[in-house]
Order: sequence, then structure tokens, then C-alpha cells
Amino acid sequence: MEHSTRNAARPRRSHPKSRTGCKTCKVRKIKCDEQRPSCRNCTKHGVKCDFLALAEAASPRSLTDENPSNGLNVLDLELMHNFSTSTYATLSNDTLLRDMWRVSAVQLALNCDYVLRCVLAVSALHLARHRPDKRDYYTSHALLHHQIASRAAMAELSNVTRENVRPLQMFSILTIIFALGSPRRPDGFLLIGESSFPDWMFLLSGTRRFSEILQDDTFTGPLGPMFQHGFRRSLLQRPDDDDNDNNSNNNNNNNGRELSPSPGIEALERLQALVEDSVAAAADDEGPGRAYRHAIRALHPPYRVFLGRGGDGDGDGVAAAVEVETTDVFMWIYRVADSFLPFLRVPTQEAIAIFAHFCVLFKRIRNQWWLEGWADHLISKAYGLLDEEHRLWIRWPIEEMGWLPPPAT
Repeated sequence: MEHSTRNAARPRRSHPKSRTGCKTCKVRKIKCDEQRPSCRNCTKHGVKCDFLALAEAASPRSLTDENPSNGLNVLDLELMHNFSTSTYATLSNDTLLRDMWRVSAVQLALNCDYVLRCVLAVSALHLARHRPDKRDYYTSHALLHHQIASRAAMAELSNVTRENVRPLQMFSILTIIFALGSPRRPDGFLLIGESSFPDWMFLLSGTRRFSEILQDDTFTGPLGPMFQHGFRRSLLQRPDDDDNDNNSNNNNNNNGRELSPSPGIEALERLQALVEDSVAAAADDEGPGRAYRHAIRALHPPYRVFLGRGGDGDGDGVAAAVEVETTDVFMWIYRVADSFLPFLRVPTQEAIAIFAHFCVLFKRIRNQWWLEGWADHLISKAYGLLDEEHRLWIRWPIEEMGWLPPPAT
């Protein structure tokens, strides 16, 4: 029997023949998916798609008009006004973080062109979501702003210094929000690279580089409130002192009675056993097994805090008292970035199953327009990459999320 660490089968993409693809794809002699306002190939490689140029020409005002007749770019003023009066409040539920986006982020943007364009891009996506009649118009401008910003930021990423690290850090965070808030298609994600899972996850792990440069100064400056908030949230998820795999042993109620594990913790324990058996049967080296154990162990604290503890056998369960925030979800990705995320780039069956259990936390985030639908998209992606045997491993996440698998064909 083939061991389950084989790479998940990736279905071949169909490429309908067409003579109406964008000029860039024709010059490069590659298939164009004709997605509007920018085809996937151009978006992926950060080049301007002529579909986008057509959208600009059709727009009542053009972003590329350096000298509009009235001397002002009214659209950009609209986008900045929307960000500083509305969008900022949708990026966090924390009052201090909202102030950071409303004041510090805007101040930094006014001193750095690529940060400014990122701010405008996120604002444009926000308007596109809430003004369906002008969705294509705002989306095309969001893509254009972000493509221009990306070219400028990428040029500086080759030489990160203490002078440019804060703008690059802000650009990276805004880019993650931009990627999450961008339109998605049923067959994939708008901003996706060669890996089977979206690039924003790997971009998030890359932000650690900036913190290493700033060191103690990470908690000061424009993004200081974000990292201070992250530290406070991390205190909620302190792992057990012995850091063992079975965290449920320490769950006791106020009367000293041992609590039974919650359904979520039980699901993680079942997953741990399945993964251990699979790794042992495949005679894999210790690298994958160690990474899998670390990723599952890192799910125990947020599961206990945000999904609730177990009961004492008499029906006395302890409900989750803390609402999940975006920071709490991203924290898991941040913690497993070095050891586990590589197994999602070319995904193994075990890694996909572990990731599916992470999606349960993602589903608990509420009232964020730029995260809407992502949990279901990710569990759908995981389900599609798993074979029939390993789909049984993720029955609990599917049921907990209320997600409906596609009918068997």
C-alpha cells in the first residue's frame, strides 16, 4: 500500500483554445484564462494586463491620468476618504488597532508611495464589495494600484534596512489583507502561485524577517500596536508546561474533578494517532513527523481557548468565553511557518488533514468582509486534494464548520 506522504494529486487545468486572450500572454506564447479585469498569468507575474488597460479606458476616471483636468484625482481622494472613515474600522475589532489603521497607517502612507497605493487598493476592494454596480470599476483600480505598489516594494525587498523596514512591513500586512479581500473564483484563488494553497499564508510567514531586523523595536513605531496586541493575545494561548501532545490531561474544573476532553481536543488526539501511524508505516524520516506533531500541538491552545473545554461526565461543559480574532488565527500560521508550511507547498495527505483542522478556527472569525468565505474555500481546497481514505480524517472539521462536500460523481 502506498504511503500517505505522497504528494496530493493535482488535477490538470483545462485550457480552452481562444483567440481573444490578452496581448501579454500571446507574446509569451502561453494560455490566457481571459479573467477580467486582469488575467491570472499577468496577476501572478506582477505585470500589467491589457484587459486592465481596457477597464481603465472604460472607467469614468483613469488612475493613470497624471494631470486630470481639475488638477485632482477624485477617485484617489474618494479611496483615501473611504479608508480613513470606514475601511480602517473593518480591519480589526480592537480600538487601539483601529486607531493604528486610521492614523499611523495613513501617516506612513503619505510618506511612502507604495504603502499609499496599498492603502488605496484595500479601500477600493472594500468599495467594490459594497457597491456591486461598480464592482469591476473599483476592482480594476485596486489591482492597478497594488501592481504598481508591488513593483516598487519588490525592488526594495532585496535590500531591507532599518530605514525601509517599517514601510515594507506595512506593505506586507496590507498585501495580506488585499490578497484575502480580492475576488475569488470557484475553481481557485485570484492570487495564487505554484503551491496548492494561497500565497498569502506564505507571505505572512515572511513578515518574520522584518521583526528580526527590528528586534525590540518591533513593539514601537507605526505597527507597534499590532504586535503589542498580538503579544497580549498570545498570553491567552500559553501551552501546557510539559508541552506534551495530550493537553487535555490538565483540564480540571473548579472542584478538582477532571474534565473530559472537548470534542475539538478529542479530534486533535485522533488526528495525532492517525498521523503517527501513517508516518511510522511509511518509514519517513523524523523531519515530517516532527513538523506534523508541532503543527498539531500548536492547535491545542487555540482549540482549548476558543472552542471550549470538555465536561466532567455529568454534562458540565466549560464553554469558550473568548471570541476568535484574526490575530489568533494568523498566530498559528506564524508559529508553524518554518517547520510545517513547506509541507503545504507540495502538500502531503497528512499536512492537508492537519490544515483542515486549522480551518475550524478560521470559520470562527466574524464580521470581516475581507475574510468572508475563506474558511469554506480552504476546507473545500483541502477536501479536493485528499484521497478517499484521508477524507475520513477530516470528518470532524467538516461537521464542525457545517460545510457540505460536493456530491460524489
